[in-house]
Amino acid sequence: MTFVKKKYKSYDTLKLPFKASPICTVLELFLSISQSIMQTAVMAMVTAEFVDTATGILNHIRPKSDIYPSLALLLITLGVVNMIGVFAKMASSRISVTLQRKLKPSFVQTYAAIDYKHIENEKSWELISRVSRDPVKSIMDGMDALIQFIQIIVSIFSVLLLIVTQVWWAALIIFAFSVPMFWLSMRAGKKNYQAECEAEKFNRRTNYLGEVLTGRDNMDERTLFGYSENINHKWQEQYQTGRKLQVKVTSKMFLITKGSSMLLALISLMIALTLIGPVLHGQITAGMFMGIISAVFGMIQKLGFQMSRSLESISRVSEYMKDLTQFVTLSETKGALEKPDVNPISIDLLEFRNVCFHYPNSEKYTLDGLSFQLKAGRHYAFVGTNGAGKTTIIKLLTGLYTDYEGEILINGIELSKYSASSLKAMFSVVYQDFAKYYISMKDNISLGNIHAKGNEQKAAQLAGLEETMHNLKDGINTPLGKIRKDGQDISGGQWQRIAIARSLFSQAPIRILDEPTSALDPISESLLYSEFEKLMNDKTTVFISHRLGSTKLADEILVIDAGKIVERGTHERLMAQKGQYADMFESQREWYQ
Repeated sequence: MTFVKKKYKSYDTLKLPFKASPICTVLELFLSISQSIMQTAVMAMVTAEFVDTATGILNHIRPKSDIYPSLALLLITLGVVNMIGVFAKMASSRISVTLQRKLKPSFVQTYAAIDYKHIENEKSWELISRVSRDPVKSIMDGMDALIQFIQIIVSIFSVLLLIVTQVWWAALIIFAFSVPMFWLSMRAGKKNYQAECEAEKFNRRTNYLGEVLTGRDNMDERTLFGYSENINHKWQEQYQTGRKLQVKVTSKMFLITKGSSMLLALISLMIALTLIGPVLHGQITAGMFMGIISAVFGMIQKLGFQMSRSLESISRVSEYMKDLTQFVTLSETKGALEKPDVNPISIDLLEFRNVCFHYPNSEKYTLDGLSFQLKAGRHYAFVGTNGAGKTTIIKLLTGLYTDYEGEILINGIELSKYSASSLKAMFSVVYQDFAKYYISMKDNISLGNIHAKGNEQKAAQLAGLEETMHNLKDGINTPLGKIRKDGQDISGGQWQRIAIARSLFSQAPIRILDEPTSALDPISESLLYSEFEKLMNDKTTVFISHRLGSTKLADEILVIDAGKIVERGTHERLMAQKGQYADMFESQREWYQ
């Protein structure tokens, strides 16, 4: 089951479950319509029969034994109505489970293929957050609302058909008042969803602050610094702002729809009073009077609260479907879902030639005429202050952004000419915010090369994790983190080594360390870079840092400032030049002594 690029409508909340579970969807729809007919027209007729039989017995017109078939029919009808409801809920639950199993992977695939620029854009990220928060619930809510609306329509027509045979003008009045109710309910749903969209940025902030206040990872600092009260105050501010946006709209629409419901209730009372005359004159039996009144008041409840709620939900899901349409039509990275090539291309020369780049929401160039060459088998260090453009170079190299000016050449061929699978196999990057996967250490490392299995332990040993494995309950197969009952925690430094082991396990010809040690003290950082340099003796490596603990290990140092190479050379040569690099190194010298 996959999402297609199309304009999604509210009725797609029936089509998507049907694709996932056609039998259960048809069954639930059939049962729901049957239940609606049974609750109204059938129940009214059965009630009329029971009351008329009881009245006949009291008036000694009919024998007492006649009450039993009527009572049995009434009880059977009630039982059938309840059983139909139970089976309909069971079908709905089955649909939800099946939809969860089939729809979630489709969302993940769509999300994974989206251009990286949408992840860093505030508006598109809010859209993605809204759509992907709980898509199955949103679709199931829409399906339930549509089915409930169909039930209401069936109930209304069943009751109106019954009333028409007795007092036709009452049916016309109810129908006339139903139309405004439809419109008001739809408008309420649209307004509420729009309020939710406006509140989304506040909701994201409250979710983040809530994690800071209650998350396990922040427990030590919460206890040490005692910042909970201050963060809680900020959480309250964001929560109240988002809540007020929705309450303002909800309360207004609630008063309108409930006022209309009260008016319909008065009309029902008028119908009841009008029918008393025909009952007294024998035109309508007492049983039929009771059946009609019971059906009318049940219909009024549906026209009021239930219809308002279902139409509001339909309107809300219609707005959600508009968001879903935007989500599935976001631009995608070509080949984003392709796996890395089994055998990476050997890279002899990598070159940036007058490359310029600015981020989508900025006119300022992060890279401005950047040119350099990297040769195979050598170690390079990119250094510079924060914001100089070091990480941006990696984003362009790995294909996260493709709309640059100039040329990026690999073996003399423009980067854009290579397939996504080839690019993925060329580079192994240990990022500053490397991922911590709460799975086994072995699986953590194997993610570095999905085509190879069996050498994870060797990569762990090379990364200095031998003692860590020894201390884990099940060695390299031990689940990490506390998500699983048998999981174990490890330190931040051990996580960093796992990230490095993942890089070592990769067959990529170019290994990049993008400030993964920024949380370490300078001495520990320098030692870790030294170990990595020894492991990468025959590989092309790139160290990226604004701290200079790794620079002496590099064959060549490239100093970046304002998106350009301002100095380049060995450590000794750059120190002799007494330029920007020398000033930076002298200011940091005491860190490494």
